[in-house]
Amino acid sequence: ELVEGFRHSVPYINAHRGKTFVIMLGGEAIEHENFSNIVNDIGLLHSLGIRLVVVYGARPQIDANLAEHHHEPVYHKQTRVTD
Repeated sequence: ELVEGFRHSVPYINAHRGKTFVIMLGGEAIEHENFSNIVNDIGLLHSLGIRLVVVYGARPQIDANLAEHHHEPVYHKQTRVTD
């Protein structure tokens, strides 16, 4: 069963080897119970020859830092301005 599953996966692996994937992780991802699984999956993609660009959000961390320093976030057209 495992070998059969692998055989079905090989065409997809070959089709994506050398391609670039952009993976966006929200700032909440680091707190998620499955974060280590996500990191392992990203490592697996890399080991299969997929080029990766990981974009990591930081909204919760920025919000916490602003609150800690008693600053109100500034928004322009529904987008936070971070300086």
